[in-house]
Amino acid sequence: MTKPLRPAPKIFNHLAMKKRIEHIIKYESRVKSFVADTFDEKRMLEDYTKIQSKPNNKLPLKNLLVGVKDIINVDGYPTRCGSLLPHELFKGSQASCVSKLLDAGAIFAGKTVTAEFAVSDPGETRNPRNLSHTPGGSSSGSGASVAAGFCDIAIGTQTSGSVIRPAGYCGVIGYKPSFGRISRDGVLLFSNSMDHIGICAKDLNLLEKILPLIVNGWRFQKPKINRNISIGVPVGSYINLSKALVLQQFLNTVQLLKEKFHVSKLELVKDIEGYNRKIDEITFAELYKVHAVWYHRYKELYGPIVRKTIEAGKNINPNDLTLLIKKSKKDRQFLQMLMIEKGIDIWVAPVAPDVAPFGIDSTGDFRMNSIWSYTGLPVITIPTGVNEKNLPYSIQIVGRFGEDEKLLQISQVVEKSLKVPPLLNSWELN
Repeated sequence: MTKPLRPAPKIFNHLAMKKRIEHIIKYESRVKSFVADTFDEKRMLEDYTKIQSKPNNKLPLKNLLVGVKDIINVDGYPTRCGSLLPHELFKGSQASCVSKLLDAGAIFAGKTVTAEFAVSDPGETRNPRNLSHTPGGSSSGSGASVAAGFCDIAIGTQTSGSVIRPAGYCGVIGYKPSFGRISRDGVLLFSNSMDHIGICAKDLNLLEKILPLIVNGWRFQKPKINRNISIGVPVGSYINLSKALVLQQFLNTVQLLKEKFHVSKLELVKDIEGYNRKIDEITFAELYKVHAVWYHRYKELYGPIVRKTIEAGKNINPNDLTLLIKKSKKDRQFLQMLMIEKGIDIWVAPVAPDVAPFGIDSTGDFRMNSIWSYTGLPVITIPTGVNEKNLPYSIQIVGRFGEDEKLLQISQVVEKSLKVPPLLNSWELN
């Protein structure tokens, strides 16, 4: 009697994953988007092999590479926060947003570089579009790793402009949710009142797969999009922050949008700098509350900008902080209602006053981002072109509070109407 033949073992083709790993190895030394010793070729191939036998329909992110900002906990990796302080201080359970992406089939590529404690002392990361320029921050490595093709998805955090600006500077898709719609467990917070989890992604189609997995209460039934989408352009003190070339490129983009959408100019706020001072005072005071004990013990290990920020927060009276937070909630309601009262579906605005600055000593200017964090409105950023130095121009598309689903759909319509060609990295230009 002959024995039944055993089924042949499955042999998975690692070629695609090996090519991606080779790409990272070839260019990461230029970009420096990953925290040292967190990009592990062997572990990535093992993870890839483990998930190949699972059906694709149950793994919507199967084989996609994800990076995680290094203030967010990932099992098996220390959270260093871009800091010299002992990493044991920051240990904790893996963030649920990380677990949800990995459970959906994504493969962890590495921890991405952050400015120290998500403030403004930058790491060594460079902008893949032009290596002589900053990628922005504080989610520096998250924006750069997606732009460079190292990751398909990267998780970041935003207090003022720390996801939207790196995404804009690096010319990738960025997303900041309505405040509170992505859980912040497993994250070392900068500011409890202002911090958002955010995403950098290679395109809007991928973002559409990601958001139902991590956004609380995502509504799967697509909202009806009125053909007469109403776009608001925030003029006055806000738009006056823009430098001439960025403003001109933005106005050219607005002209294109006028061909398909109703566009109106409205004053957002009379004094944008006043709003920016408020968010600074709140975030600085809350940063001090997080770091008070550590700062007393390890003061000399903090970078100069973080130290200055903590000292400023230390000098803010707790009673004043309480009043500032109360005022911020009223301001949020006012600006959220403004969109409804004026019939505005989305605001569009430049990502920053200028393109990514030269050098890596600064993470750039966040004054055009802070208002959206302060008000808790959802934001998606998309690239709109590049200048002569291959530095991306991008716009922020800002939706109504809690209407992230509608914002995603409108952003897809806006992107199609602009028809921006694919952006290239510095090594692809030669």
